Amino acid sequence: MQFKPTRTKHKVLLAVYATLVLLCTVVIIVAHLGESRSQQKQSAQRLGTIVSTVSEQLNSANVQSLLERYRSPGLVIKNTQDAWYYVLHERLSKATTRNELASPLEIVYFDSSSAHMQVIVTAAEKPTFRASWQGDPTWLKNQYGGSGSGKMGANGSMELVAYEPMLDSEGRTVAMLIARAPADLATTAALPTLFRNIGAAVVLFGIAGFLLFRYVGRWLQDEEHTHERLQERHDHITDSIAYAGKIQRALVPSALLYDELFDDSFIIDRPKDVVSGDFHWVHRIDAETCYVAAADCTGHGLPGAMIAAIGCSLLNEIVPLHADKDPATILGILHQRMVAALHQQGKQRGAGDGMDVALCRVDRKHNELLFAGAYRPLYWSHQGQLSVINGDRRPIGGGHHGEERKFTSHRLAFTRGDRIYLFSDGYVDQFGGPDKERFMTTRLCSMIQEHQHLPLKEQAVVFDRTFLEWKGTAEQLDDVSMLGLAV
Repeated sequence: MQFKPTRTKHKVLLAVYATLVLLCTVVIIVAHLGESRSQQKQSAQRLGTIVSTVSEQLNSANVQSLLERYRSPGLVIKNTQDAWYYVLHERLSKATTRNELASPLEIVYFDSSSAHMQVIVTAAEKPTFRASWQGDPTWLKNQYGGSGSGKMGANGSMELVAYEPMLDSEGRTVAMLIARAPADLATTAALPTLFRNIGAAVVLFGIAGFLLFRYVGRWLQDEEHTHERLQERHDHITDSIAYAGKIQRALVPSALLYDELFDDSFIIDRPKDVVSGDFHWVHRIDAETCYVAAADCTGHGLPGAMIAAIGCSLLNEIVPLHADKDPATILGILHQRMVAALHQQGKQRGAGDGMDVALCRVDRKHNELLFAGAYRPLYWSHQGQLSVINGDRRPIGGGHHGEERKFTSHRLAFTRGDRIYLFSDGYVDQFGGPDKERFMTTRLCSMIQEHQHLPLKEQAVVFDRTFLEWKGTAEQLDDVSMLGLAV
């Protein structure tokens, strides 16, 4: 059965274990290559010592005599044919046997007339007098007359070679004493160390694997279970927030209702999170009269959305019961109900949650608009002029200004086609632009006046695009809600 790691724990452990195996394998390979080079260096040094010692025991005059007596290849056919050859052969043979060399020692001569390297005397049983040297003649020619060691290619393989000159009485090179050994013998000599390293690695990795999968695996499993539980809770919270957003969207009026009540309208709704602490609201009193509002509750996300739900529900309850009252009175009632709903009675000043709201009563029969605001203004575009009517500097709910609050009602006479704008502070407080500053109300006023010739729904496109361009890649700081109506 093929093992397929499906859990994060297994994947992590296998990745760690595979990495350790890979690193150890690299270390073993590097160590083996280093050991092989060391063995080759030692073998080359040993060959150099052998040729240096043996060359002192050989008489170069005997080599000169052989070269003068036998000038053609193959004239020496046995080791005992010539006394001088016999003496040289015996010394080479004994040195080869004593030092357990893989290849016989050779005396090599460079024949200038034929430009060939010729073997004059060899430690092998069969003489190869004046036969071509079985090696790289170009390599040896470059070393001729000197002493040392190196590597040479011969017969498709690499050999370690040590060489020492045989000099006459005047210091001239008569011939070269050559010792050779296959380079792979040094690699073979390094194999026991390689096998010991592999054996030690197997034992260590067996122990490491046991400890890794037994103890580290248990720790990873605990971490994985903790992560799974957190992920389940996160998914549950995310699903709950998404469902809360669905409920919130059901509480606020649809854009179609504004289209029924007004000649033109737009809604911009950009929550910072899934749910919002801002909401817009509308309620029809009769065919010619309605209330509209835009509110900005304390906080954003779920806390803000909970306050928004309370505020929206209170407006739905209060306005139908007090439809004959002006917006200022309704805001006073709304404040009392918000304080009661959040149990803020008797709390210290500055404590508690609440909301800022702009509330308007639109009466088309008398072309009259009543406005009251709690920290929120009304923007009124009348005959090409934009006016800003500020609300009172006191919120709905909380203990900022005591429990008893009075709000101011503003009475405006509008003409058909006038436009009003209600909005939260999220739009104008957004940081952005080239200097990373707030958008500010002055820019919003200029933008409304600049595009007042456009229908409201086209204005919404311009306002929304301008907000996104101003924000850029910066984080959205607060919920954004804006309501534009043609009264």
